[in-house]
Amino acid sequence: MGILNGIFLIVLGALCIPSLVAQKSPNAKELLDKVVPFQGIIGFVSFIWGIWLLITVLLRLYWITDFPVVILTWAVATLVLLCGGALLGWGMIQKHLLSKASENVKAKAEASFAKLVAIQPTIGLIAIGLGIWTIVATIIFL
Repeated sequence: MGILNGIFLIVLGALCIPSLVAQKSPNAKELLDKVVPFQGIIGFVSFIWGIWLLITVLLRLYWITDFPVVILTWAVATLVLLCGGALLGWGMIQKHLLSKASENVKAKAEASFAKLVAIQPTIGLIAIGLGIWTIVATIIFL
């Protein structure tokens, strides 16, 4: 997975739980306020990165017998990147893709997004924990 993926997961997680992070540290709130304007771009990049990792995991699934911790970490990270990226990139999706869609499609998309927002803090906490684990596992296994 790599240290870069771990750092990216931590940033994604922090963006998914801004209210929790701001309560714990006022310095973190200032940093998040600087990053929030780029939230949609970070979400979109996270989603695309998640798709790439999904393809990579599927192509290396045969590693499961030799490196089960690596593959399981990779698989969970992929799901977190996809979900977190979709949630954070929702504004860009609405602006660029749903602006041309029919009202029926827009209503269904809004209903789906409303359901996903409820799990956003959970995804954020999982992303932070997984990011820390990814960094530690990279150091341990390499």
